[in-house]
Parts: sequence; structure tokens; C-alpha cells
Amino acid sequence: MRVEEVIRKVLSNLLENDRSKAFIFYQSFSFSLLMLSVIFGIYDELKGFHWELHPYISALEFIVSLIIAFEYLGRLYLAENKGEYLVNPLSIIDLIALVPYLQPFRLLRFIVIGARFMRVAYRYRYFVKGITYVFRQITFEFYFLLSFFILFFTTSVVIMYSLEKGAGNPNVKSLSDAIYLVVITMTTVGYGDITPVTKEGRVLSMILGAGGLFIFSTSIATISAGFFNYVQMLKMGMISFKDMKDHIVLCGWNETAQVILENLKGIGRDVVVITEQEIQLPEWVRYKKGDFGREDILLDAGVEKAHMVIVLAEKNPGFSEDSIDAKTILTGMQVRDLNKDAVLILEILLRENAKLIKRRRIANYLIIGGELLGFVITKFIEEKSYGDFFNHIIEKVSFGTLRWNKESTVLEAEKELESEGLRIVGVVRDHRTTFFPKTSHLLKPGDKLIVVKERRQ
Repeated sequence: MRVEEVIRKVLSNLLENDRSKAFIFYQSFSFSLLMLSVIFGIYDELKGFHWELHPYISALEFIVSLIIAFEYLGRLYLAENKGEYLVNPLSIIDLIALVPYLQPFRLLRFIVIGARFMRVAYRYRYFVKGITYVFRQITFEFYFLLSFFILFFTTSVVIMYSLEKGAGNPNVKSLSDAIYLVVITMTTVGYGDITPVTKEGRVLSMILGAGGLFIFSTSIATISAGFFNYVQMLKMGMISFKDMKDHIVLCGWNETAQVILENLKGIGRDVVVITEQEIQLPEWVRYKKGDFGREDILLDAGVEKAHMVIVLAEKNPGFSEDSIDAKTILTGMQVRDLNKDAVLILEILLRENAKLIKRRRIANYLIIGGELLGFVITKFIEEKSYGDFFNHIIEKVSFGTLRWNKESTVLEAEKELESEGLRIVGVVRDHRTTFFPKTSHLLKPGDKLIVVKERRQ
């Protein structure tokens, strides 16, 4: 694998592939530091840090600026259109957020804090989206507990203040003292710096301790249940993926789908599988449970922004081959209505059903199972070496693409790639592909090369 491909893969896993473990680990780390920077910045504006802490705050600011710079340059390196990336409003926000907070201009400090806050809201939207979804699921329980807490807390503060202030408690001089006493009692902290002096106040403190345990333990249990349900819904395919883009949507599940996923691992694109079947998928694949013939299910899978949609001939009990093909064709037509630019691949069981698709030009590629298999077997019959060739291609040859960044001939490029065992079989330029180009074919910067490599044991 070329060094450039390794760098792109590492950066993609860290910055874009939200299903990779590296992404989750790194984003959690950078999210925490950036939030610390925002919180400390707001505190410094309101109150100000003790001078002894300034060196540590400066070190944190330096680290945060390095992280933002790394992410900015990494996304610039991954961007297909670098000019468009540079003028993107989010990239401009990243540049502003890169400025260290600690500097003399107060207005600029506010702008930096604002930019970092907006950056947290967008760049870490995966965390925000998950938390928002959890709280939406527990809305009724949350509002019930919040209402009960407000009633219990307000009543306790008023009564405690009336009892202790009326009895001349020297430590309860204002309403804020009563609030402090109620909070530390409800949380069972009990510093002992403020204590009730009346019998009624002590009884109320015991009720506060028990009530606080009930409210906080119930709240933690409710939120934990919400997170558990969210994870279960992810596994059961009940989450929408409308925010995804440039991904691959695989409609239907059969033996073909299993082979596709085995070969898609490491391709660098997100994959969503839509099916009504209960299946076990690798952790890097998203699962959307539902009938892929329905438009709302396709929208939930993010078909509108997908790079490629593959509709497979999913065989269900009681369905004839004609019925399966009809569903595949209908799904293909819906996909094409939703997304004109997606690469659409359809798997058809019967040859006669393929004629409609070819006439209407619905799909980019059409796979007719019996036709393809018949062609391969015919070649086996014609010449035994054809069979050896097909087996060799399937078992020992890897296909890939790489972007060429200089002007040269195919012959010069192949000499450069020879050490990596790569051979050029196609050149993509302006969405058109030249297969098996001549050695004199001139390559230009930005061309995409289709290459093959023999896997050696």
C-alpha cells in the first residue's frame, strides 16, 4: 500500500469514519479538551483565574490549538476540492478557533470562544445527536422528575429558610444560605458548616436526604436506561441515517450481500444495509431494519446523499422470481427519483425482466445472475485455462484505485508502481474510463488509476 493511501486511511479513520474505534477514541479526547477550553474561557471572562494557574491554562490552550490545526490540515488533505474546503464557513470557523484564547484583545477572546463553541456543536454533532436522541426518548420521565424536583426543592428551601431564620440560626442569614443547606443535604454531602437548629428543621433534613437519594438515583437510572435503549435501537436498525453522505446503501440480504461486505471492508466509505431480516453485521456496518421498497425507509438510510445504491434480489418465502424482480425494479426507480447522481446497481433474477430496465436506463449497472453464471461456465467449457484465469482473479488478485498527481505516460507510471506490484488496467478522467490504456497514453494530475495487484501467500 502506498504511503499516501496509508496517510489518507489513518486521517479518515480519525476524522471522518465515525464507526472506527480510532475515531471514537480520538474524538472523545479532543471533544473533552475543547470543551475544557470553552468552559475555562467563559470562567476567565466572568471571574478570572488565579495567577498560579496561568501556565497550565496556557499549556492547555497550546494543545487545543495544535489539535484544531491538525484537524484543519487533515481535512484539507482529505478534501477532493481543496479550494471549496478553504472557503467553506466551517473551515473559516476552524481557523478562528485555532487562535489561542489568551491574548490582550477582549473582543477577539469572545470571538474565539464563540468559534470554539460552534465548532463543538458541529464537529462533534455525533455526540450531541446521540445525547439529544436519548433525552427525546425519556422526555416524559425527565419532565416528571424535573417537575417533582422543582416542587420538592422549592418547598424545602422556603420552609427551611422560614424555620431557621425565624429561630435565629446564625448560619442562615439569607435565602442563598437556605438553598446551600438544602442542596448539600439532598446530595448527602453534609459539610457541617451549616446545620439546622430547630427540631422541625432536622426532621426536614432527614426527609431531604431520603428525597434526594430517590430523585438522583431515579434520574441516573432513567438516563442509563435511555442510553441502553439507544444502543439497542442502533443494533436493531431503528435509527435514521439521514445525515450521512457519500456512503453505500445495500438494499436486501442474501449470499451476494455477504460477499460484498467482505470485500468492502477498509474501502473508506460508510455502508448501510436495509433488510427486514434479523442479521448479524460487522460493527463497521450500519443496519436499517425495514422494507427497502418503501420510500421512507430509503430516506432513513440516507439514499438522497448516497454515493452508490445496490439493490439485491432478496428472496422471501412465498415470492416468485417475477415478484422479487418487480420489487427490485420498483426500488431502483424510487432510488433514481430520490438521487439522480448515485451509482445504481440492480441484481435481476430473470433475463426478460432486465429489458425494461435497459430500455428506461434506470440503473448504471445491471447484474443478471443466470446470465453471468452461464457466461462463466461457457468459458470453462471452451478452454480449461479460462477457468484457471477466473479462479486466479477471484482468489489472488486485488483491485484498487489511486489518484495520480503528475504528468507522465502509462509506461512511466507502471515503472514507478512496479516495486509495489501494481499494474494499471484503467484510467478515469472526467467521469470517463479508458480500459487497458496504451503505454504511450498520457496521464495528467488528478487522473484516477484503476490498478490490480496479485496477492502472494
